[in-house]
Amino acid sequence: MFGLIDGNNFYVSCERAFDPTLIGKPVIVLSNNDGCAIARSAESKALGIKMGEVWHLSKRKPEYRNVIAKSSNYALYGDMSRRVFEVLSESFQRVEPYSIDEMFLDLTQFARVDYCRRVRDRVRQITKIPTCIGIGPTKTLAKLANKHAKSGPTGVSDFSDLDARRQA
Repeated sequence: MFGLIDGNNFYVSCERAFDPTLIGKPVIVLSNNDGCAIARSAESKALGIKMGEVWHLSKRKPEYRNVIAKSSNYALYGDMSRRVFEVLSESFQRVEPYSIDEMFLDLTQFARVDYCRRVRDRVRQITKIPTCIGIGPTKTLAKLANKHAKSGPTGVSDFSDLDARRQA
């Protein structure tokens, strides 16, 4: 059984971990040379800011006047990814990085949902990074379950049985 943990709005969450005044505000992280939006907070998404939106053209829109634009800080994001990995490595024998903000987990020996909720809470407590976890019998289904978890109240979605997959 596999789990996929994903940092929610990862670059923005990293910025917020070190600057809590950004919490609850519309925040975007810009690409190299501050060209395009590469990460958006939920508040920025609600304003309609699109991934890849060219910021120097968009920032003039009146509805974007309160958006906080941050230059990308890849050293910070890499360090935070490493911290999340370390927290997960304390709880799982096998943690496989998939991208800077996603890691596959070997859930073979665990009571899955409750354990994943506790691990998710621990990651948030230690790193300040909110996450979601998808569970499935394959990595592909764990990835799909993760997408489903983002819209759920618990942040954990289990696609380990066929009925759960059908209901989603």
